[in-house]
Amino acid sequence: MKIQKAYFAAGSFWEVQASYEEIEGVLATRVGYMGGFMPYPKHQDVVKGFTGHAQTVEVLFNEDEVSYRELADYFFEIHNPTTLNCQGPDEGTAFRSVLFYLNLEQKTQALLAKDFFDAENIYHKPAVTHIRPADKFYIAEEEHQYFVEKHPELLSFG
Repeated sequence: MKIQKAYFAAGSFWEVQASYEEIEGVLATRVGYMGGFMPYPKHQDVVKGFTGHAQTVEVLFNEDEVSYRELADYFFEIHNPTTLNCQGPDEGTAFRSVLFYLNLEQKTQALLAKDFFDAENIYHKPAVTHIRPADKFYIAEEEHQYFVEKHPELLSFG
């Protein structure tokens, strides 16, 4: 088993975490914050844009079952990467689209996934997704971990 990590920011981390949990080969996920300037950020400060962080999902995966490229391609499927600092009703830099890479291979695959998305022209405009080196990942507060599983009623529009 070849275990790897990846970091994805695609709007609210609640839905992103739930989406990645569905993929075969994903072993675990955690939500948190990355890409900001304030150490030990708190959710209320992140979503107000006070820390510079993006809501980010850490994905632990078995590369023998799913590749980083497959996860990166999926990233572009689960949100609209053409909207700057906005996903659905969530607005601000905390909800920006970012692929954080851990090494040169992940960077290369992230760039290829973005190019592939742009070539498909689904939204008739290119992705505004940033591709950045990963930095310190701050784990979010416990109440935000697996939020969709804990509160499915909040996401139903029935």
